[in-house]
Amino acid sequence: MRDTAATAGFGETYRGDVEAWECDAFGHMNIAFYAERFGDAAASLLFRLAPTRHFRTVSLLVRYRHELRTGAAIAVRSAVLGTGEGAKRERQVRIGHELTAGEGVVATEAEHVLAPRDAKMRAGLKTALEGAATTWAAEPFASVKLPTAHGALPSVRDRVKSWELDESGRLSLIGHVRRFSTAVTHVMNAVGMSADYIARERRGFATFESRLALGPWQPGAGAEVAATSGFLAVGRSSVAMVHDLIEVKGGDRIARLYLAGVHFDLDRRRATPMPETMRQTATTLLMKT
Repeated sequence: MRDTAATAGFGETYRGDVEAWECDAFGHMNIAFYAERFGDAAASLLFRLAPTRHFRTVSLLVRYRHELRTGAAIAVRSAVLGTGEGAKRERQVRIGHELTAGEGVVATEAEHVLAPRDAKMRAGLKTALEGAATTWAAEPFASVKLPTAHGALPSVRDRVKSWELDESGRLSLIGHVRRFSTAVTHVMNAVGMSADYIARERRGFATFESRLALGPWQPGAGAEVAATSGFLAVGRSSVAMVHDLIEVKGGDRIARLYLAGVHFDLDRRRATPMPETMRQTATTLLMKT
């Protein structure tokens, strides 16, 4: 965990706590609710700077430094880091988030890229955003090479519900990450981490990094979506995996998540080596990069 001192230029954008129903079978807050907090924090920050404009998430990179458990008091502070261009010269703004817990220790860091929903960033908006920009001392996210192909393991299939929509009527940030969290469950189940194994061995899974990328179009209520997954790396206790979410009717990939995590001792609350049979099975699901 990083220093408790507030980073210069960062202001509070969220304050709340961790509810019991937001925690998963492993006793810590599910990654979907981190995404929800960062979505709220970005909206609050951008409303202060451009109250008449609306933005959508392009990517969300998260580094989980310390697990959050039921009852933890949490807050998010955020700042604009700059503006730039993405694919097809799309105008974007980059935001940094620091999620603090307890007495203000930084438990989670996120780099959040958003784009105006109307794809326009005229001089007034750009000036406001760049005028608020600050530097950030957080460790940069190193580049990761991802495969172009999808994984072979089916990991999600369901339909978008009306309560999962954002203000624009499209699948929300939490709606995406909730499905990717489910995909992790199916991937780890495929290599032997079943519900029986979790209960019997007191083992689980803890994420230490995730990288979400969203397409410019997202489905609305009633759309059927499905995900496939695969491993990118398998270590002694850690794994890296990638998940692709598609809209079934059109067949388009609407989101991709890279995730790295560890086989986790639920009593000691730390990483522990995977059984060799589990590790060997995981290697059979490795994707080519």
